[in-house]
Amino acid sequence: MLDQLTVERIRAAAETIAPYIRRTPCLERSTASATLCLKAENLQPIGAFKLRGAFNKLLALPNDGLGVVAHSSGNHAQAVARAAKILGRPATIVMPSTAPPVKRARTAADGAHIVEVGPDSDERANRAHAIARDEGLHPVEPYDDLHIAAGQGTAALELIEQAGTLDRFYAPVSGGGLMAGCSTVVRALLPHAEIVAVEPQGKDALAQSIAKGERTRCGHSETIADGLRCRAPGVGNWPVLQRNVDRVVSVTDGEMICAMAWALTELRIVLEPSGAAALAAALREGEGRCGVILTGGNAMEEHLAQAFEATRA
Repeated sequence: MLDQLTVERIRAAAETIAPYIRRTPCLERSTASATLCLKAENLQPIGAFKLRGAFNKLLALPNDGLGVVAHSSGNHAQAVARAAKILGRPATIVMPSTAPPVKRARTAADGAHIVEVGPDSDERANRAHAIARDEGLHPVEPYDDLHIAAGQGTAALELIEQAGTLDRFYAPVSGGGLMAGCSTVVRALLPHAEIVAVEPQGKDALAQSIAKGERTRCGHSETIADGLRCRAPGVGNWPVLQRNVDRVVSVTDGEMICAMAWALTELRIVLEPSGAAALAAALREGEGRCGVILTGGNAMEEHLAQAFEATRA
């Protein structure tokens, strides 16, 4: 179904969701080798880009009054809960026991019913699918969905409108909804720009998939980037990523903390580790005019403390 993902569909999504999301600023900063054009999605009302896809999906559902169900470690959970609340639908969210407390609390505060499962992403996906089937709810997938990917792609559409021509584009990738949508926009509007996907070290499913030429699952490994822990690119997203992404790089937990620290001192904004992943890569290797998606700012206290400590180094 994601073969229907086009820049025209993403432009339509931008019009659909405009009343419900914030047109976030593009913050421009220079380094020794690059001009960074930073799309501050951490300033969305829920603190993350996920609101774009959630509204685009829920607004596409039939007006039947049925509830929705989603599975997420945090930011997608918050996005679906907020969109459902505003649009008047009940929401059930399956969250892992390891979900950051701040994300769980904000999801509950928007009225969602939370079902807790173990830490594995496959377990929460299977539980959400079972609830959708048994209770007749509409599933709202976190990444592998045409409406979700189109909604997320509006971030790149805005970035290019704000920043103009780019030499490189950086965004994090896990399940791939954000990068599928954004890379579709960048490839259509800036065909000569290099598209760089960023993964946490050890969660390199896309890098492995591209190296093998087929969708590949990575093993279990720990990362502080709770939003980037999917074990494989989405089935629908994979061919889009394979076609559009020029290069995949990985960043360490330490590099994400240092990028959070840089954002605190240079931008005066808070990022979470997942939200700082693309920035970490751009700070390390960026050249020319680089577009970067800062995906979220819902940081746990311990990670913020590490970032504050890094500002003193």
